[in-house]
Amino acid sequence: MFGLTLKASARPATAIDWVVGGEIAALGLVDWWFTTFPEAEREWMADTYAPMGSNPANGRPLVDGRSGRTPSHAPSHLALLATWFSKPGHHEAALLVANKSLDLMHANMPVIDRHFAYANLCKVFYRWRDTVPGAFERAIEVCEACIRFHEQAAAALRAEMGMIPAHGCFRQLRIIEEKRGNYARAIQLCQMAKAAGWADNWDHEIARLIKKQARQS
Repeated sequence: MFGLTLKASARPATAIDWVVGGEIAALGLVDWWFTTFPEAEREWMADTYAPMGSNPANGRPLVDGRSGRTPSHAPSHLALLATWFSKPGHHEAALLVANKSLDLMHANMPVIDRHFAYANLCKVFYRWRDTVPGAFERAIEVCEACIRFHEQAAAALRAEMGMIPAHGCFRQLRIIEEKRGNYARAIQLCQMAKAAGWADNWDHEIARLIKKQARQS
């Protein structure tokens, strides 16, 4: 998908050359890392990812040192990494990481992890909607997938955080449907999000969309 053209380096001949640490190793993604990205892109990604609290003296957290993550964290963490790499000139790397996250996503993940993973993937795919064929359609698929379990996610977040935050996929899909002129669907999305308690100014959006729908008919 997307016609991505990154050409990975050939696998090193010796095992010692194939060693990498950090989060890539902890997530069980060493083979994928080396066979998916060329060396220059791997270096850029390792340099770019610098989460809060990381210490340069301890190396680059993506590939150096030890990480407390496990392979079970891979889908949600890859979705987060894709947002770090979604920069001009590097959209192919970001989308390859996002696609790997989707490949590994499964229904038995902790619901909050799955919710935020889809939210991050939506941001990445939607950003490249006008320049990468298929990215717009994938953004819609991701939004719809996230919305399918939104009531379960809302309950989990209320229990974990004491509140229900905004739902990025509801908001993004509402914008998409409104731009398409699908006001009935946009209104439905707002009503669903409001009923589940997702934070946002849904009453305002519903009223505004009803007016636009009336002008359309």
